[in-house]
Parts: sequence; C-alpha cells; structure tokens
Amino acid sequence: MYVNNVVVVGNLTADPKLNDGEVKFASFRIAVSRWRKKTSEIREEEPLQAEFIDVECWGDQAVNVSSSLRKGDRVIVAGQLKYDQWRDENGSPKSRIRIRASAVGPSLEFESITR
Repeated sequence: MYVNNVVVVGNLTADPKLNDGEVKFASFRIAVSRWRKKTSEIREEEPLQAEFIDVECWGDQAVNVSSSLRKGDRVIVAGQLKYDQWRDENGSPKSRIRIRASAVGPSLEFESITR
C-alpha cells in the first residue's frame, strides 16, 4: 500500500487564477518557509529559505479558493504530491513539484483574517 499525502503551510505568492470553463480549475503558488527552533519556546525563520509549490484545485473548491483567498494569505494545503518533468524548447530538463489539493484553508497561526 502506498500513501501519498502531504500537508504544507505557506503564503500565496499571487491571487489564485480560476479557469471557469466546463471543468472549473484554480491554480496558485505558495511560498513555504523553513523553520528552525532557536529555543524550545521560540521559532525563528531561516532567512531566504523558501520552497515554491504549485497547487491545483478542481470543481467547487476551485471557485471557493479563488473567491476567498488573496496574495499574501497564509494557507494550509492538504493533498496529493505530484512531480512533473519535461524538456523546454531548448531541450533542457525542467521539473516542478505541485499539489493536487483535497483541502485548502486559511492558517490562523499568526493572525486572524477579517474581511
């Protein structure tokens, strides 16, 4: 049995983009910062250490995400991890990590969202 589930917390780098065609689809990117514990009570973010992860949502979730979340919002994303590989027009290998989201929500760890 294989399990491919991931949960990440990060900030949206731009507003989600909604493709409102026959099949609704939204995509966005989050910046996930690395953390290290300085003491047992204080977390300090390591400077300039961020991973950028593409996220995709489908159906009603895509509509809800695109109407509810904005650039800079801190979110929790749970879903299936995907790894894509391809070659660009020059033949150079490219790759990316993305998440096909099963759940997306605001993270209220550091602040509340008031709209």
